[in-house]
Amino acid sequence: MSAGETQFRTAAFGGFQKQDVLNYIETAAREHAEKLSELQREVEQLRRDKEALEAERSGWEERLSALTKEKTTLEWELSAREEQFHQARTEAEDKARRLSEAEALVERQAERLRQVEPAAEAYESVKDRTAGVELEAHYRAQAVEEEARQKARETMESMEQWLSRVQEGYDRLRTDLDATVAHAAGELERLKEGLSGLTGEFEQHETALEQLAEECRSHIAPPPPQPLPLDGE
Repeated sequence: MSAGETQFRTAAFGGFQKQDVLNYIETAAREHAEKLSELQREVEQLRRDKEALEAERSGWEERLSALTKEKTTLEWELSAREEQFHQARTEAEDKARRLSEAEALVERQAERLRQVEPAAEAYESVKDRTAGVELEAHYRAQAVEEEARQKARETMESMEQWLSRVQEGYDRLRTDLDATVAHAAGELERLKEGLSGLTGEFEQHETALEQLAEECRSHIAPPPPQPLPLDGE
């Protein structure tokens, strides 16, 4: 029977039996000590839980800081790669322009050769030997012109292939960096949600600790029982 359920026997000359009162006091003190010990254990457990949550929150905050730095580094690297790509494109456009100028020069030289052809034919009618030399020069000029055109075509194809490889590399890099940045952003969002949940748990634990502390204070200083008349006193 607990202290709250104790019933005192009345003494022969009024009041309650002294032994009943003493038993009640001992029982109440024992129950109070047990309750206080249990509350202290709960407080200690909550304190350990709070420390564990604080350590977990610290880990999440460090992870958040690391991901933020990683995101900044990736953004800087993306900017640097874009600058390199723009520079490569500018160089390719400059090479294409020079190639176009070379083709124009070849065309002008071919036109000059075509203009020379009538004079060569007239000279052939004057002297067969000289005509043969001019004819050979004409063939050689055609061969040089064709070789120049072939080199120009090969250079153009090479430039187009190079530009295609650069564009593909840039597209792959941009896709990889976009995916990495998106992943980092997702991690940041998940960390923010985790920190928000931890904050809620801290508030719940603080409320529980406050309630336990209030209950401990109420059990530490219970109201004394009313004085009762004792036998022989």
